[in-house]
Amino acid sequence: MSLAVPLQPLPLPALLPAGARGFAVLDLETTGTGQLCRIVEIALLLLSPQGEIRHEWTTLINPGVPIPNAGVHGIDDGLAATAPCFCDVAPALAALLDGQVLVAHNLDRFDGPILRQHFWEASEALPGLVFDSGDGIDTMPNPFISLGKLCAARGITLSGEDAHAALGDTRALAALLCHGLPHLKPSRAAVRVAGVSAPGLQAFAQQARSLQPRTTAKRQGIPQSLNWIDTTVTVPAAGGTIALLGEDAHGWDYKAQKALEHAKSLGLSAIPLDPDTPAKLMVVSSLSIDSPVMRRLRAAGLPVVASKVFQEAPSGAVLAARRWGKT
Repeated sequence: MSLAVPLQPLPLPALLPAGARGFAVLDLETTGTGQLCRIVEIALLLLSPQGEIRHEWTTLINPGVPIPNAGVHGIDDGLAATAPCFCDVAPALAALLDGQVLVAHNLDRFDGPILRQHFWEASEALPGLVFDSGDGIDTMPNPFISLGKLCAARGITLSGEDAHAALGDTRALAALLCHGLPHLKPSRAAVRVAGVSAPGLQAFAQQARSLQPRTTAKRQGIPQSLNWIDTTVTVPAAGGTIALLGEDAHGWDYKAQKALEHAKSLGLSAIPLDPDTPAKLMVVSSLSIDSPVMRRLRAAGLPVVASKVFQEAPSGAVLAARRWGKT
């Protein structure tokens, strides 16, 4: 039996479990749209149980891999090259999050899994640090509504400059949280950090407070040494091969499924997506997918076609495609 969603928003303190220090409103800018992508920027607003802003924190992150979607968030390989890696900031970030309830727009399917993966990887270099993200509060309604549309519906300004800038998104989301969203359910567990002493956590938190945010000026006019380049591919005749890649952790999604159904109708055979032995046609759900195989595709400069472009194309059609290389 499902619980009814209240018609009126709950008071902010009622969304917190016992003992929680407050809310940690989080946003990540990443190398892609899937759960295997890498973080390139983190922004955090710490709110009191009553919604007062206690602290803002943000930093760029060097993802350690090429950034294919700099056009979305304005962070390219050169800008990220001098940033710390996630492992460098993990203790400070954990210290700020300890005892807070995570809040993010699409926390359950995006920010939460990515953050947990990064902390898990960091634990190899920091074996004493144990991070439990709790359950948090996901502000994404069902059906999904973008942050921008949700803000607009409630009279909260999210400018084009702020969109896809982590700190701008967290400020807008914090305003939404304080405005009140009737679909939000109370959190049952705040973030817990173990393996570091209380004085150690305080020292890490103080270190985090000294980091300065990326300014919006740095987002302007970023030169791209590598980027997606326009090209074309031809849909092979029956008997040809196709390889597909989706956005989820297993490389699959409904867009890839629809593309596969169309491929079968054209008599194409689906084979694994392998850059070393590429198929005649390679279809991806999104150019922003960031996974090991997608990185190999980019490094090889192989052309890929968006699934929506392929889904109605006949055999022999010449399709717009993209490949990664120097512009």
